Amino acid sequence: MGELSAAPRVAFVTGAASGIGLATVKKLLADGYSVALVDHSGPGLERAMVATTAHSGNVISMQADVTSLEELTEAVHATEAALGDLTAVAACAGIEVMGAVLDIVPSDWDRVIAVNLTGVLNTAQATLPSLLRSRGSFVAVSSDAGTAASQGFAAYTASKHGAIGLVRCIALDYGPAGIRANLVAPSFVETPMARRIFAEVDEADEQFYRSAVPLGRFARADEVANAIAHLLGPEASYTNGAVYAIDGGSTAGYFRAIDESP
Repeated sequence: MGELSAAPRVAFVTGAASGIGLATVKKLLADGYSVALVDHSGPGLERAMVATTAHSGNVISMQADVTSLEELTEAVHATEAALGDLTAVAACAGIEVMGAVLDIVPSDWDRVIAVNLTGVLNTAQATLPSLLRSRGSFVAVSSDAGTAASQGFAAYTASKHGAIGLVRCIALDYGPAGIRANLVAPSFVETPMARRIFAEVDEADEQFYRSAVPLGRFARADEVANAIAHLLGPEASYTNGAVYAIDGGSTAGYFRAIDESP
């Protein structure tokens, strides 16, 4: 009797139109997944679909806002109809909001919490029924601002701390059913979000953040995507409730860059 074929691997990626989300889509396609791209931006999804043409595999895209549980649930049902039960979910959607505590505008607070925290909850509630059937895995993107406070990023920091607590609860609540839930916590990544942030600050501020990284540079989006794919895949079969730092060593301890030039 021949060997049974492996069950299809189906990934659902939010924030898939750019940055870490798009890099994750490309990595998962390269790893043999069928992938559903989900993003609030229709034009962004069109560009992302073009960017995936070099990768073999089944790809579909759906416009949905992570702040809407209804839209995400419809996207999940469409994915199941087209590709089958989800086996991997990457919650990559996120936005940046800058400002100290006294600078927070209520509408900005509501927006960043809605996307970065409630968006993860909505993604989990929409996808967990499918993951429970497949005993799949869930990964969310937090930040180094989710493990330590970041000066001048009060609302963003709160949202990313909350995401870590939420996903760890998924790990506890549904681990007995075979679900693994983990997070990645990157520092600054070379993405459109980082460029927007540094467009608003002095060049010296950007250099300060770069100099705080022992490896001397920011992460690439594909480096974060590699970690997400690892946590979603069988190589991390006993990893549950973990926060994977991708920060070049910047949260390892106090660090002072030394000028070794002649």
